[in-house]
Amino acid sequence: MKKSLALLFVLVFAFSCSKEQSNDSSGDYNITGKFLTPNGLDPVAKASVKLYKDGTLIQDALTDSEGNFILNNLTKDSYELSISKGQFKTSTSANLSDLIDALTFNLDSLPINQLPSIAVVTGSYDHIEEVLYNIGLVDPITEQPLFDIIDGQDIANRNVHHGHHQSNASAKRTNPMLAPNVDFGFGEFIESPTLLGNYDIIFLNCGLNETKTDFGNNLNDYVNNGGLLYATDWAYAYLNFITQGGADYLSFYNPEKSGTSLSTDAEILDQTLIDWLDLNFGIQVPNATVTIDEFLGGWQVVDTYNAATVIPWLYGPIEYDGISENKHLAYTFLHGNGGVLYSSFHTENNTTDATTVERLMQYMVFELADIKVQVQ
Repeated sequence: MKKSLALLFVLVFAFSCSKEQSNDSSGDYNITGKFLTPNGLDPVAKASVKLYKDGTLIQDALTDSEGNFILNNLTKDSYELSISKGQFKTSTSANLSDLIDALTFNLDSLPINQLPSIAVVTGSYDHIEEVLYNIGLVDPITEQPLFDIIDGQDIANRNVHHGHHQSNASAKRTNPMLAPNVDFGFGEFIESPTLLGNYDIIFLNCGLNETKTDFGNNLNDYVNNGGLLYATDWAYAYLNFITQGGADYLSFYNPEKSGTSLSTDAEILDQTLIDWLDLNFGIQVPNATVTIDEFLGGWQVVDTYNAATVIPWLYGPIEYDGISENKHLAYTFLHGNGGVLYSSFHTENNTTDATTVERLMQYMVFELADIKVQVQ
């Protein structure tokens, strides 16, 4: 189950083609393009670009920090392209025979148009559904989200009519389109391996009901079988089976929820993330540090992590339980055939514009989506 670190976390700085898959690419022509989130605005870094001719893989590449890619040394033929970041995908074709005076076929912007199946469990303090909605996981006509939203406080299977239900979480939500939209609550959801298995990615927001942790074994099986799980702050309680009580991957500090820092200047440990923030959104990262200011009063600290199996993303000075020291603050790791993203901080509750913290979350969500690809 555990891979070596070299295989587990291969980070390739892109905008270059990998080795060719056949000897058929020997011409003077190029294909360029830019891979974007479904809103057609935000670039997706380190996405896989595959070029096919007559069903045969000819060449592959990765997008750079601005979502750009280039495929070189092509002849005047018809090609098919598949671009993906995990299960976020798009595909298109390019007929280089249409080129007259130019040597480059520019596909311009290529937004994601194939989505994984996503479930978001609402919480009182984190609203990852806002991030997903804002990057374009929304029906452009009806404005309905293209993912399921589950009431994180409904553990009694009340089957309320969610279109008009105002839970503790939804009362604080700024977008009325993001109320729970399925006919089951969190209790029924976590108790059912069948319901869990309907989704490729499950998001557990901080502030969901914490009384169903005995069913964390179902989440363990879900991830082990290939599912991807996002959990923030107090939702750590549902990772106990996955971490074997702290024996694997991460161990959580006790006493629980003892973090007291409300802000820190944390070092970003991934250069591509730094470039992505700067080049696309003008977010400066002096000395590779960024302000993290979305901690809950009394947040969950990660005590230790296994450097052989876990990718840490941020590192900074914090205070907890009367202690002041540097700690890592966000992590991704493989578990079986799936993967987990855990963060001690989360998104802002009430905002119409993406904050720096939300951009960080956006980037890490796509890295989580791609985590299985990184070891293949």
